[in-house]
Amino acid sequence: MNFSRRLPHVAAARKECVIMRKIGFKKSLYRNQIIMGYLLLIPAVAFFIIFFCYSLLQAFHYSTLDWNGVTAATYVGLQNYVELFTDPVFWKAFINNVCYTIGILIFGVVPGLLLAYILSKPGIKGRTLFRSVYFFPRIISAVVYGAVWKWIYDPRMGLVSKIIDMFGGNGSDFAITGNVKTAMLGITITGGWTYFGFCMVIFIAAFMGTDLELEEAAKLDGANSRQVFFEVTLPQIKSVINMVLVYTVIDCFKVYDLVLVMTSGGPNDATQIMTYYIYKQAFSFNKFGYGSAAAIILGIFMVLFTVIFNKTIGKEDN
Repeated sequence: MNFSRRLPHVAAARKECVIMRKIGFKKSLYRNQIIMGYLLLIPAVAFFIIFFCYSLLQAFHYSTLDWNGVTAATYVGLQNYVELFTDPVFWKAFINNVCYTIGILIFGVVPGLLLAYILSKPGIKGRTLFRSVYFFPRIISAVVYGAVWKWIYDPRMGLVSKIIDMFGGNGSDFAITGNVKTAMLGITITGGWTYFGFCMVIFIAAFMGTDLELEEAAKLDGANSRQVFFEVTLPQIKSVINMVLVYTVIDCFKVYDLVLVMTSGGPNDATQIMTYYIYKQAFSFNKFGYGSAAAIILGIFMVLFTVIFNKTIGKEDN
């Protein structure tokens, strides 16, 4: 006898029971997945706390000490920070870093953006070759290309000197990295050479994901190439541009090996930058507390820059 026909409410109850069991199973599965997710996060959180937070707190502790790494440390409070902000070499290193960052944006990011736009157009032959050739400097160690460019700038036998001699000048008098006025420019051009291909590869991928129909529609409405590029194409990759800008600024304030190889901060501190300044204070002059204070200030600056930049971009998007 089929009770489901005689008692419809019994069949409905059974169906509801099956549905509730499925819902309960899904909730249990979802809860287990959440628990498993938290368990998998534990190693990463532990790694972050041990190797980042602890190191940060330790660095701040060192910044309140007068310690040369050998003798007993003396607590000096905020004295290292006071001396830091009154040290003209510190401010020179900071300004040099800002100038280097602006130069990288001019010589690296902007040309990379423009060339990426050209290479992203349909029908461009040799796109893969161009990407490989221009990206190649990025995979080379800074020690290697720094030594190569140091030879290029050499006033006695460098490539720049030879070119000047070919045009009737005296190349031996043109010491780019040996001149206080041009040393930072030489390092900036070298850095821009490496960022150029890196930014180009990222921007090519971004441009190839844009909507070409919007560009065609803008052209039909009478927009010229400049208007299409700035008002239609660039807004579509705005998030990528912002990401590249933040990465570039942070990376520029981390540069160290390039300066070490090419100029060692000279001549007369003309190429002194933040990371090299911190290294010299801590490991050349054995002022570990002072160097830690400089590192803390650099970290605070980078965090503030990232937060302010993201908030500014967020307001513009809204």
